[in-house]
This record gives sequence, structure tokens and C-alpha cells, in this order.
Amino acid sequence: MMSATTDQDKTHELDKTAAPLPDDIGNYRITRMLGRGATSYVYLGVDKNTLKLVAIKKIRPECTIGLQHKMFAVEASLCGKLKHPNIVSIIEANTGDPSNAYIVMEYIEGESLESFSTPDRLLPVETVLDVVRQAAEALNYAFQMGVIHRDVKPANILMRQDGLVKLSDFGCALLFNSDTTQISGAGSLSFMSPEQITGVTLNHQSDIYSMGAVLYRLLTGHNTFNAADNYAAINQILNHPPIPIETRRADLPKELCRIVDRTLQKNLEDRYLDWKEFLSDLYAVSGIMRDESPVEDQTKFELMSHCAFFKDFLTVEIWEVLHASLWRIFKHNEQIIKDGEHGFSFYIILEGSVVVSKKQRMLNVVHAGDCVGENACLYKGNPIRGATVTAQGKVTALEISKDRLDAFSKDVCIRMDRAFLRSLNEKLSVSNSRVLQLMGI
Repeated sequence: MMSATTDQDKTHELDKTAAPLPDDIGNYRITRMLGRGATSYVYLGVDKNTLKLVAIKKIRPECTIGLQHKMFAVEASLCGKLKHPNIVSIIEANTGDPSNAYIVMEYIEGESLESFSTPDRLLPVETVLDVVRQAAEALNYAFQMGVIHRDVKPANILMRQDGLVKLSDFGCALLFNSDTTQISGAGSLSFMSPEQITGVTLNHQSDIYSMGAVLYRLLTGHNTFNAADNYAAINQILNHPPIPIETRRADLPKELCRIVDRTLQKNLEDRYLDWKEFLSDLYAVSGIMRDESPVEDQTKFELMSHCAFFKDFLTVEIWEVLHASLWRIFKHNEQIIKDGEHGFSFYIILEGSVVVSKKQRMLNVVHAGDCVGENACLYKGNPIRGATVTAQGKVTALEISKDRLDAFSKDVCIRMDRAFLRSLNEKLSVSNSRVLQLMGI
């Protein structure tokens, strides 16, 4: 279970030795620790009068001064001010004594979306659209109430088992018309807007950008950029376009890719101007998704995991490849690759066999577990196919284009290179055997 009040570092790791478990905090009996964050310990409490469960965030002793205390104070100042079904309610806040400050919040029984932000644990696209819609409704309401969240990320969006979404952690919030000391430079880099990094005046479009980065992450399991460190990430957010989402996830509707792209525009005039416009497009694409047949990703994953090509891949890496690939079914004698045509993708054969031929002469038969057409992705320029590949019976294959291959994570690229080398070695061995047979050796 996860509390609605976990903090900025979002480790969510229970550390029961980190602090003694108090018997009581205010009018609440403490039952157990839920977790710890950047500014506080989080406990599960019971209201002594109503017996209602609550989550209590108690400030850590080392955080009673400085930026972390300000973050705690900002969140406490919102007590009773944000009342929305998709926002975690703050029931009570006691900040009079900095060393004993605490915030009482509704307890949310569920998980944060951080649990569903890796390639092997992605939610169905329809579910992602629903949770993002609920979070966007909450952010739209918050803005109308004079609040910009500034730390929108999967870890700050909680989902109950019934699908209800709750936005949490307003410690980094920018509050308009407030006497509370405002915090600068707060937030989580992977989901920050360009203007948040540069420190210019923010409006609701900064949260729209962050929501787009969250949508990207929930759909792909990856951040919008491949960055080795914070400096590289800052440079890419400020100066480079994100990796196109369609290169990470091949099965997404074009309309959805367009929505993600627009939320991540650096120029405010090119980004969604308001939440209403963003939500309108989100509802529209949700309708399109409901009209399509569901994709049985688990079945596809099982077939891939038993494929020899992926024998060295980790589970999360197979999921990454699956999401970035096109699932193709070919009929008997259907042409997959044509000699002399330009080609920018290769095929991993999962079921069946294909015949490789040149000028109607068979060169090779490639079976499930191997790949064909990889030269198109291994060489620069405008490659031309050097042979024809035809399905021999029904064939199930993954089609992966060069731009999608380039967008894979570093670990997947290494696995791919090794699989290509293994395939090349096997094909050379077959070719050498045939040459020796022709020579009578």
C-alpha cells in the first residue's frame, strides 16, 4: 500500500529503523510507518474519534529549516483550499512548532503511477488516457484556484484499485495571491518544462508540459530524452526536441502521438494554450481507442520470450522492443522484402520460416528465432534491398525500423548488436558450408 503523502525523492522504501514509531501524533493513533521522503516520515494513523484511517506526514528533524521546511510549509498552507475528487485532501496541518510539524491527509489505498512507468509494467493505453485525464482535471482545477503544481510526475499521481486517480504532493507548488514564501528551482528534472529550468515566470502551460512528459513515460516506460546526467538532460530539454514517441511505441494512434508532441513543445505558442484544449483532444482520442480491438500484449510477450533472438534479453528489455515494434502477420507466399527496393526496417521471425532469394534462386531459408533485412538498419544512407524475402507458410514477425532502433535504450542496443552478430555468424557458417559443398570439399 502507498500513502498519498510520500515526498519529493519518492523512494517509497520503508525504513523502519530510520525513526522511532510514535504512539500518537495529535489526535491520531499511529499504527505503522508507510514510508519516508525528502522532508518527512509518513505514518498510517487512526482518528481516535472517528476511527478513520489517515496518512500523516511528520517533518524530519533535519528538515526544520531551509528549503525543505519551506516545501513542507507550502503544502501545509493548502489545508482545506483544494477540494477536488482527484486531489488528495489535506485534513489538518500543524506547523506552529517547526520541530513537531505535521500534515494530516486522506489515506489513499493504491499505488503511484511510478509503479507503471517501466516498459515491463505499462498500463493499457486506454487506462493511461483515463488516469492522465483525471490528473489533468485536477491540475486545471488547481490552476483555477491559483495553484501551479510544478512537480507533476508519475510518483505524485496515485491510483486506487477502483481506478480513481488522486494528485498529491504540492510541496513545490507556486501559489498566486499568497503570503507563503515561494520556492524557486523546485521540481523533478525529467518532467520539468524548459521555462521552469530557466526560471522565467510560470503559468499553467508549465504543468501541461510536465503532464505531457508523464503521458510519454506512462506510454513508453522511458523519459522524453536519453540523457547520461543532469547537465545533458538540461541541455536536451532546452535545446533539442524529444525523441518522437512513435519511435518508442509503434502501436499508438497518430492522434495520440500528436497530442504528446504538442504538450512537449518548447515554444508556449505551439504548446496547448489551456487545459480545456488538452482535455478536449484527450477525450477525442479516447473515443478512437475504444473503437479499436484490444491488443493482447501478454500473448506477444510470451512468444517473444521464447524466441532465440531474445534469449539474452531481460524481461524489461523484451517489453521495450515489443512496444517499439510493429506486429506483422504474413500469409504463405506473401512478399516481406523485395529485391531492389529501398528499405529502412528489419524483421525478427517469431513463427514460421521465410525464403531468401535472388533472381528467383533460393539463397537461404530463415527460421523462427532469426532476423532478415537487418542491413537496412546497420548501414547509413539510403539502403537498397539485396534480396527478396517471402513467407513460407504463415509467418509472425516483428518489424523494427531504423529510427526506432536508434531510440532504444543503451542496454537494448547492446543486446541487439549481440543478436545481430550471432545471426551473422550463423548465416556465414551456412554460406561457407554451401561453398564447400559446391567445391566438393
